[in-house]
Amino acid sequence: MAVTKAELAEIIYRNIGFSKKDATEIVDTFFDLIKEGIISGEKVKIKGIGTFYARSKKERLGRNPQTDKPMMISARKVIVYRAGTSLKKLLKENKIVASSKDDGA
Repeated sequence: MAVTKAELAEIIYRNIGFSKKDATEIVDTFFDLIKEGIISGEKVKIKGIGTFYARSKKERLGRNPQTDKPMMISARKVIVYRAGTSLKKLLKENKIVASSKDDGA
């Protein structure tokens, strides 16, 4: 399921009763706070949902899939999401497996 920021604002407008303008500002502010936290190097924790953060990946040897020749992949930062314990528990109760490949590799 994919949800846009506009759809989230519409849900807030319908279910909570804020004006459409206020609902849009709430959604924009929420995501801006997450982005600002990640950019500043903080872990952004949303209780019951999970944690978002940036992680550095080292330069490494890879290969060009078109030519199959070795090439260096430059160092970079990636955004990581790690599901929270309560969300993992909920997924497990519903027999859905949460996968996480963010243990610093």
